[in-house]
Amino acid sequence: VSEFIKSKFVEGIGMNISKIHVLYNGVERKVKKLPKKQKEVLFVGRLVPEKGVHYYVEAVKSLVNKYPEWTFRLIGSFRLGDKENRNLFADKIKIKFRSIGPQAKFHGFQRQKFVEEKMKNASIIVIPSLWEEPFGLVAAEAMSNGACIIASKVGGIPEIIKDNGILIEKINFKKLLSKIDHMIQDNKLRRSYQIKAWENFELS
Repeated sequence: VSEFIKSKFVEGIGMNISKIHVLYNGVERKVKKLPKKQKEVLFVGRLVPEKGVHYYVEAVKSLVNKYPEWTFRLIGSFRLGDKENRNLFADKIKIKFRSIGPQAKFHGFQRQKFVEEKMKNASIIVIPSLWEEPFGLVAAEAMSNGACIIASKVGGIPEIIKDNGILIEKINFKKLLSKIDHMIQDNKLRRSYQIKAWENFELS
């Protein structure tokens, strides 16, 4: 599903690999024009360390007082499609995020229609993965909704975003905080990334 996965698959294979092709996961664009954006930042993903959600929560904690007119949303659960299963890390994330205050909106696991609506509204979508994502479906969905994307430069994510979003090498809390802060402040630059993501979405 990505050149990254292809490269891993062919490691050590001493034969003709010309018949191995990349076929990206398809994402359907549901909206016909660039949506009107709200002052919202969004994270969508599983509540596990490898998704970097803890960096997002810490960044939100540092930003809410500086930007009282902005809303910061978190959609996700410990396991995809499962509201019941929990673990210590996910529980800590939920408690810490909810304790930030009314600007921090925790939604838990939600169906696709709800996620699409929040992506449509979000000015900025954050994908701070620590592990090498095979593809990066959230990145493709964020582009299809014209969001300014801030993501880790790992796995297949750079292939999806290319230069249509902000890619962070060796992501950490400070780097993520700095990029979100910059994009909230710089309306013109944020808008340019939204337009680039929208116009260059090619995975439908």
